[in-house]
Order: sequence, then C-alpha cells, then structure tokens
Amino acid sequence: MVRRGRHDDLLAIGRLAEVGFWDGYTGLVRPETIGRMLATAYSPGALSRRLLRGGVVVAEDGSGIAGFVDAVPADHGIDVSVIAIDQGSRRRGIGRALIGQAMDHGAAAPLCADVLLGNLDAEAFFERLGFVPGEVVPGAWFDEDVVERRWWLEGQRRGHRGP
Repeated sequence: MVRRGRHDDLLAIGRLAEVGFWDGYTGLVRPETIGRMLATAYSPGALSRRLLRGGVVVAEDGSGIAGFVDAVPADHGIDVSVIAIDQGSRRRGIGRALIGQAMDHGAAAPLCADVLLGNLDAEAFFERLGFVPGEVVPGAWFDEDVVERRWWLEGQRRGHRGP
C-alpha cells in the first residue's frame, strides 16, 4: 500500500534514509557530508516539517514501511529529492509505485530526479522506470562540491510535457 507519510512513520523513514544515504553515497562524498545531510534533512524536526509539507509518500508491506519517496516542487517541475527502498524489499515494484505516486502528486508538472554522478544503482533504477539522462547540474552539498545529472521522465524535459 502506498500512502502519504505520517508522523508515526518518522522513525522508519529516518532508518531507511540513513541506510540509503550511507549505501548510495559512500565513496562518492565524504562521510562528514553524508552525516550532515542526514542530520539536516532527516532529524526528527526536519522530517516532521517534510511530512507536513506533504511530499513524503511511504510504501508499506507486511512488515512495515518498505520505502519512501520525497518529491518536492521545483522551478523545473517535481523533483524526486530522495527515494529509499529497504534492501530486502527491492525489485518488488515498490519504487515504481512510489514514483507513480510522485507523478500523481505533480499533476501536469514534469518529473525529474537529480542523481549524484557515480551513483550507478540510482541511475539504473531511474533508467528502468523510463527516465532519461539530462543536463549535468554542478552544486555543493554543504562545503563539498558535487556534480549531479538530472534524470527526466521520458518526454518531460525542461518544464514541458511531450516530445
């Protein structure tokens, strides 16, 4: 079942974020950067604000929260800022269901995800769901320079739908 995240999901979402960030970013950014990202974005207070904003959607299976997505409005459309799936629940359609909910959340807005270059698992995931690589987006995570690639859902580039 996919549903909007609630306050009682806070700990499960935080655990999934912690495992996902360490798995996805170790070796790509400094450990201090990963720690700061988690402390800033997934502290109980920050996560409560994200839940109130309404973009956090969770997927439940028989054992609890199996994954979540955080999709936020951005200048260029709806940005999948984070998606995390429990390792034991991967390849069961949970990620696809969460992305589908993010698409519904954005209505007519294009859907994209910025993926840190080198995060091959995330790139493969988005590619399997029909996303195509787009522009390179340089930036900084705290005091560390990073480069991401923006992946667009096929046909939804730069603020418009269609080919």
